Amino acid sequence: MRVNRLKDIIKSLGIESARLIEEKIDLQYTYLKNLKERIDEELFLKLILLNALVSYQLSTTGERWWREFSEYRWESISEDVVEEYVKFLSNSRGNRRFLEGKIKRVYKLRHFLDTLSLERCENYYNNMESLRNALARVLNTRGDAKTVVFAVKIFGYGGRMVFNKFIPYPYSVEIPRDSRIEGYTRRFTDGDVIKFWSEVARDTGVPPLHIDSLLWPALGDWERVKRPLKALNEDVYKKVKMLIEL
Repeated sequence: MRVNRLKDIIKSLGIESARLIEEKIDLQYTYLKNLKERIDEELFLKLILLNALVSYQLSTTGERWWREFSEYRWESISEDVVEEYVKFLSNSRGNRRFLEGKIKRVYKLRHFLDTLSLERCENYYNNMESLRNALARVLNTRGDAKTVVFAVKIFGYGGRMVFNKFIPYPYSVEIPRDSRIEGYTRRFTDGDVIKFWSEVARDTGVPPLHIDSLLWPALGDWERVKRPLKALNEDVYKKVKMLIEL
């Protein structure tokens, strides 16, 4: 059965393979790392949350958008974080669509960011489900909303860098639901996408956000990813390739 094959491959890959892809293959991680070296850690975590929460309906690829964000002159902020971010977003090249709604969303986060000390950031990193819940509450949206769970994923990247420890994503934080995940899921089930991947996560021991990382090379630009992934770890490369071919 195809679903059992899927679970077997994901289980054999495990969290460490997902981490390898996240930290060595995902360019977003690289861009964040470069930014983190230039600015204050608290500012860094606030900015990456803001950017993740408006990273939808982009005018360019995700990788180019995060590169543009990371290369902005954040180290010379003279205004508050929210105002500087709105200025950046308003003049960005890679995020031009639905700008008014995105700016409103940024302003909704002002109070939350004002109370976000480095200590509170560490608490959220230690309990990423509580971050998901807090963001959903502030934005008055569902906890499984794509931008909310994506923000948790990006914050997890940042948390590893700032607090120098790797904490796996919680099982309770859902996989980001987009057209690529939807299409891939239909190879295995006509049922609910989120529930399906939550079940796969429980059965394989790999949380949904890490499953997202394992699927990303297969569903994204495989031609760009396959050579560096094969050079890093041929076994992981072969298994990810199996996911493409299922």
